[in-house]
Amino acid sequence: MGSVKFSVVIPTRERATTLRHALLTCLDQDFDDYEVIVSDNQSSPATRAVVDEIASPRVRYVRTPQLLAMSSNWDFGVSQARGDYVLLIGDDDGLLGHTLAVLDRLTREHPGRVVRWDTVYYTWPSFGLPEQADYLRVPLNRGLRELDGMQTIEAVIRFCSFYTALPMFYNALVPRSVIERLKARTGRVFPHPVPDVYSGFAVAAVAGTFLSCELPLSISGQSGASNGIAVLFNRGRSRIDAEFRNLNAREGLSSDRRIPDLPAFPHVPVADSFLSAKRMLFPDSPIELDRRQFVTGCIENLCVDSPEDWQLALRQLRESLADDADTRAWFDSTYARTPFRRLPPPRFRPDRLGYDGEALHLNAARFGVTDVSGVARLCEQLLNYRQDGVQFARSLVQELRLILDERAKVIAGLKRECDLRLEKILELDARLRAATRGGPVKRMTRWLKHRLLRKTAA
Repeated sequence: MGSVKFSVVIPTRERATTLRHALLTCLDQDFDDYEVIVSDNQSSPATRAVVDEIASPRVRYVRTPQLLAMSSNWDFGVSQARGDYVLLIGDDDGLLGHTLAVLDRLTREHPGRVVRWDTVYYTWPSFGLPEQADYLRVPLNRGLRELDGMQTIEAVIRFCSFYTALPMFYNALVPRSVIERLKARTGRVFPHPVPDVYSGFAVAAVAGTFLSCELPLSISGQSGASNGIAVLFNRGRSRIDAEFRNLNAREGLSSDRRIPDLPAFPHVPVADSFLSAKRMLFPDSPIELDRRQFVTGCIENLCVDSPEDWQLALRQLRESLADDADTRAWFDSTYARTPFRRLPPPRFRPDRLGYDGEALHLNAARFGVTDVSGVARLCEQLLNYRQDGVQFARSLVQELRLILDERAKVIAGLKRECDLRLEKILELDARLRAATRGGPVKRMTRWLKHRLLRKTAA
């Protein structure tokens, strides 16, 4: 048991500006039994200065002994946690004001369970893609249901569900018992170069089932210094991308040989994380990656700038199929001569803002919002969960399941009635057959036949 209920871990590297606002959201909570751990991966003194300036006894600053890969910094930060439950946010992310109070309620009602939630999505003004900054998406659903971990994994690796449906450390509360089981199985919690996506597969597999909450409980922020944007969309053009790759290589955090290192989102990080998690945690599962579907997804989402890079990517995809002659032959006949196609720039904000039936899509700047602490304040004004509390509602999926369950009960009742009637029909048929074997009916039949023959002869 830990000395606090919740540990909020914030791994960070050279993002003092965004870290300040992430910390402010963590400290503005209607709950007391928690700690915040800032795991500083060899940043400049500015990071420590932010923690010192905030000067909260709830915040603990720890520093890695040397510069580590992102996954290793996550391991280091989680190892410092003293809570019974651990959640992790990036240093440009945040918590909403109602987050820890709602999680306290859920863990009291469902002790020891993994809790996964939806997130508010926010692109900081410094967001690294043109015309995509200052976008805010606020989910408005309030469903709560239990999901099967392996079924969710299967839906994600078939690319029927997005990987955020998994209970990643970025959007889930993980009990210490699950963390210890992960360590016991693999030696560490995050043995993969993409710790967020990998952790979703790993936690879902080890936990077995988890609660999935459609209520937004954290802010997924993306700033100009976000690793994901640098690695996926600014490949080869960013110091962050170069450092990410070099540190992973130095520590031996490598991808599966069947997954080429291509800028194809989300197929490459999802497939690679799945294969690693399956190999280490659930090797006997019948769930497999459909490699033809994977290749098709990669080609449809391949983000390269020149015909030369396109041809190189096709060769890498073909080489990744060296162990599967049939699939390689299929690739040769289907995709080997695919002409170069430049994808349009990725779009994170929709063309039309407003309410779409599930979420609010807003221009954050119009509300005077410039950081995640401002996002948290605006969300509380819009949602009012902090003041009036949360009433969970059945999701559309739950409503459909209830309807199907009721219809299944009606069908089962009709089937029972049909079975009873069939039994009566069969019983009457048997009695009739018995009555005609040598009984009165049979004698009457013979007499009538005899009379008919005599009358005919006369």
